[in-house]
This record gives sequence, structure tokens and C-alpha cells, in this order.
Amino acid sequence: MKSKFAVVSGLRLALGCWLLSQTLGLAAVAFAQSATPAAPTRVRAKLDGFELSPKSGKSANQVGGASRDLGSPKLFAPNLGKAFSTTPEFHWSAAEPNGKVTFRLSSEEGQTLYETTITADSLRYPGDAPALLPGKTYQWTVVPENDVLGGAPKPVSFQIVGGAERDEIQIALKDAPTPGAAAEVFVKHHIWYDAVQRYSDLIAKMPDDQDAHRMRAELYETLPVTKPLADADWRMVH
Repeated sequence: MKSKFAVVSGLRLALGCWLLSQTLGLAAVAFAQSATPAAPTRVRAKLDGFELSPKSGKSANQVGGASRDLGSPKLFAPNLGKAFSTTPEFHWSAAEPNGKVTFRLSSEEGQTLYETTITADSLRYPGDAPALLPGKTYQWTVVPENDVLGGAPKPVSFQIVGGAERDEIQIALKDAPTPGAAAEVFVKHHIWYDAVQRYSDLIAKMPDDQDAHRMRAELYETLPVTKPLADADWRMVH
């Protein structure tokens, strides 16, 4: 029969082993947590003002309350936005890979000014196309060759900045010391097309530029139609 002393000693030993195992377990968890890279924090700037349309709550691909999203291209732009360049770049989602679409740009009244058929999902307005004039409003869309799955989205509009605002932007651009600073000028003035394009140009030259990815992500998050594009940029921010 074991003595009382042996029983107590055994209990103390068992308790000590249990406490040691708990301590080691907590230490292992802490080490694992410290060794795991933290997910990038999305510090969102409160950007707004890029959508000038009073119907900003509606998708650019909705007509009369009925969705036309199924298979239809999405136009990655505000329903009514601003551009500074007279040769802006336009972006959209492809209805199908390498599918032909007709890019169409029209006057505010709906008169077709330029159109071309391409298989890309973006287009820089050509310098030899009919000139886009400061102070004027235009609209654009893309018409898929195969429209069985949804057809063309409703056109979106954009204004070429003119007047005193254009003069102010030109002065600010001359004083901008870096391409990033120039992009910030367009953000400040809520110029959607040029702000997105400047950050896209920076990313094309320096794919690991986290500031450019972060700013473009914040721009994309201001519009419902471009929010899905923000996720790819956020994944580049550490």
C-alpha cells in the first residue's frame, strides 16, 4: 500500500507535467501565429464623387429595373464620369474570351462618332478619330458580336473637363513631381478615367508598386461595377 507521501508526490508530478504541457502548447500557438503572415489591412480612403449621375445606385447594365448582366459585358466606368485626356482609355469585361465586340462612341444626343470591332477588353481612343472636345459630354458602349447571352449594356456617359477646372488641372500636373503625384491630381478632381489610367500605367511599369495597387483598389471600390476588380489589387498590398 502506497504511503501518503508517495501519493502526494505523484499528484504533484502529474500536475507539474500537465502545467508544462499547457505552457508548451500556448508557446507553440503563439509561435505559429507570429510566423503566419498577417493578411493585408484594407485601409480605405473615403473616396467618392467619381459618379456624377443621380442614378448612381443603379448598375450601368440595368434597364428599366431588369438586369442584363447575364453574358453581357460590364462597362468599368461611372454612369456619368469625367475625363481629362481627349484620348481616354475605356475598359469593360469580355462577354466571352476573345469574343468580338464593337466599341461605339456617340455624342450626347446619340449620334455615332466612332466605332471599331476588336477582340480586346479595352481601347484607347485613337488620336485620329473624331476629336473629343473639352466641355462636351459623350457616351460609349460595346456591342458583342454574339448577343445571345445578353446583348449590349446600356451606354455610360463621360464629360471631357473644360473651362477653369481644366486650367487648374493643367497647372497642377506641371507641378506634380512624380507620376504618382500626377495621378493624385486626378483623384482630387474626381477624374475617373485618367486616375484609373495613371495608376494602371504605374502598375504596368512596376507590378509590385503597392501604393499604386492600393490607390487603384480604392478607386475601384467607389463603384459597384468595379468592386470585384479591387480584390486583385488588394492581394498585392502587404
